[in-house]
Amino acid sequence: MSKHPLDHDHGSSNKRLEKFAEVERANQPSHAAKTLQQRAKGEPDSRLERYTRIERGVYS
Repeated sequence: MSKHPLDHDHGSSNKRLEKFAEVERANQPSHAAKTLQQRAKGEPDSRLERYTRIERGVYS
């Protein structure tokens, strides 16, 4: 008696896993974007902070 077709090793699992991992990595923010966000938060008087103050109408 032969195995059911789903029980056979088709060897495509690794390719499917690689494709899944590629899609997941593409959905995440890039390393450069994360670095820029951290840098903007870490600086005490960053440009981002100044621009947001201007947007809010606080000029001092």
